[in-house]
Amino acid sequence: MSLAIARLELRYEQDVVYARQRARRIAKLLGFEHHDQTRLGTALSEIARNAYQYGGGGTVEFFIEDQKRPQRFGITVSDQGPGIANLEALLEGHYVSPTGLGLGIIGTRRLLDDFHIASTADQGTKVTFGKPLPPTAPLVTAATLRRITEDLANAFSASPLEEIRTQNQELLAALEQLRQREEELTGVNSELMRTNDGMIALYSELEQKAVAIEKTEALLRTRNEELKGFAYTVSHDLKAPLRGIAGYAQELDRKHRGGLSDRAQFCLTQILTATRNLDHLIEDLLHFSRLDAETPSPTTVNLRDLIDTILQDRSLIIAEQSVEVTDEIPAATAWLWERGLVQVLTNLIDNALKYSRNANPPRLGIRVEELETVWRFSIQDNGIGFDMKYHDRIFGLFNRLVRVDEFEGTGAGLAIVKKVLDKQDGRIWAQSARNQGSTFFVELPKLGAPK
Repeated sequence: MSLAIARLELRYEQDVVYARQRARRIAKLLGFEHHDQTRLGTALSEIARNAYQYGGGGTVEFFIEDQKRPQRFGITVSDQGPGIANLEALLEGHYVSPTGLGLGIIGTRRLLDDFHIASTADQGTKVTFGKPLPPTAPLVTAATLRRITEDLANAFSASPLEEIRTQNQELLAALEQLRQREEELTGVNSELMRTNDGMIALYSELEQKAVAIEKTEALLRTRNEELKGFAYTVSHDLKAPLRGIAGYAQELDRKHRGGLSDRAQFCLTQILTATRNLDHLIEDLLHFSRLDAETPSPTTVNLRDLIDTILQDRSLIIAEQSVEVTDEIPAATAWLWERGLVQVLTNLIDNALKYSRNANPPRLGIRVEELETVWRFSIQDNGIGFDMKYHDRIFGLFNRLVRVDEFEGTGAGLAIVKKVLDKQDGRIWAQSARNQGSTFFVELPKLGAPK
């Protein structure tokens, strides 16, 4: 007999992260050790992502099996997708789907001894797995389940991304910086107690350090809010390349130690691809975080020369894709932050080239207008476009409207653009329709050049 704990629908990608959080939370409340919490959460993440990606969504059910010891914590993931062909060969390790479906199933099976999967063509797939409760855990009753349900409601309604935020390396680095500053402040206080010499200077330095700490704390609060928008993507995608590296490296070591066969070369290619993806993801995250430390420094910018340089750097891509480029750029100079402007236009032009590459022919239009108080830049393409109901979402960090296998990228470009513009009191918006291209507009306030 089973006691139901909770049920979750897998309708959106972030539901995969929510399911993983609930698995870890329930496991913790049931008395599992940290490593078992991690195993259960990771296993569910893999299977739930399969259900979302290949089964078109599904359901996750958490339950306790048996009302007498030893009780077992179980999880069932079901979908109504097309089913899994070659399931037996896949479980034996003789077949790997080109989409990577098999890695998640095999990895979950290795994590947990208690694993069962059933799949029927055109009727979906059902995966059940779990672990016996620790011997020291109290017997789970209906009253226990009510307390767990209440805990889940309170925990996830208050901060559904708390687990991911705490794992983010950027936040840990910022906290370490705060600790170092506090140590410096302690040292200054000790010096003040030892001597009266330079009292005014030391108190001034102390005050400056206190202000710096307050700014750091404010920055941490701001970053916490930003993390709410992108943490679920970082949590899964940052670890996905590492899983690829581990899985293929193990296969290479186990099956191809004696020499590099065709399969070994394939595995090495996958390792390199996963490493590259992880590197890009980390670089974009670091780039985004480092923008906080940059101070705009305006200079005289020749707009024609600046845009020509950006296009020249991309001349090979433009030629290979036969892109038709048109521009309307006045022969003018502007007093602007050149590095920031290059960052903004580079990201927008690269996006236009990327998302219009399947058009026939691809078109890129660049326009610059000098208005009364602002410079307005517009980048237009005839690419895939997007639904305007997602307009605000596209400027969030790691928010993507297309699949990674359709168009490369991490989803950080527009978030970086917006952050650069925010530092200059600029703004960005877009006009688009699905399959009808996009136009991105950027406005930067005119700055008075030094006399």
